[in-house]
Amino acid sequence: MGISMDWEAGLSIWKQIEKQLLADIASGVFAPGDKMPTEMELVRRFGVNRHTVRRAMSALVDANVVRVEQGRGAFVQEQILDYPLGAKTRFSQIVSGRHRLPDKRLISSEVLKASATIAQFLDVKPGTRVVELFSVSEADGIPLAVATSYLPVARFEGIVEIFTQTKSLTEAFKHFGIDDYSRKTTRISAQLPSSRVASLLKQAKNRPVISTESVDVDSAGVPIEYGITAFSSDRVQLIVE
Repeated sequence: MGISMDWEAGLSIWKQIEKQLLADIASGVFAPGDKMPTEMELVRRFGVNRHTVRRAMSALVDANVVRVEQGRGAFVQEQILDYPLGAKTRFSQIVSGRHRLPDKRLISSEVLKASATIAQFLDVKPGTRVVELFSVSEADGIPLAVATSYLPVARFEGIVEIFTQTKSLTEAFKHFGIDDYSRKTTRISAQLPSSRVASLLKQAKNRPVISTESVDVDSAGVPIEYGITAFSSDRVQLIVE
């Protein structure tokens, strides 16, 4: 059932709906992470057409108050996670340190021959066998990043099974005698995600992601991982240390 709205003269109806939804969020009617009413539910609530509701919701998305997850609907945006990039960048430690529950799921893996680019970053010959790990990292069940990692097979034979069990590259490396490693380089850029990445991040394809291209090395300075990560720009803020 709709409510009787006392529309303010001189202010667009969609803007007044946006203000009302903002007030609902601010007062806790919709908490961070909560699903917002559907478009049709808002149409019935405010007694307006779908175009008007759609414009109000778009304004909330543009203001980063609400996010849209493909196939699921609109949700109140959670607090943005500060993610420091430094020599000892560790996803689980960063998320746990913010009192959130980290998780990393392996989506797929494949052994392939290193391209010239991959070979250069791993300091191996082109055509060298490398294992590709494609995973999604989450905090409290909310996807924050999608990563593709390349590691030399000769040094990490069997890492797929270990990574699947530990859900952590840091823990997996320990099985190969690497108790400590560090970030050598990180390159940061902004780009639009592929359909697959957008789906895994549960975001619209036209929302940009923060992309990092990085190389990790062992204590002797030998590259052990070349990674490309797409962070949700709505949920993660990278801090360069």
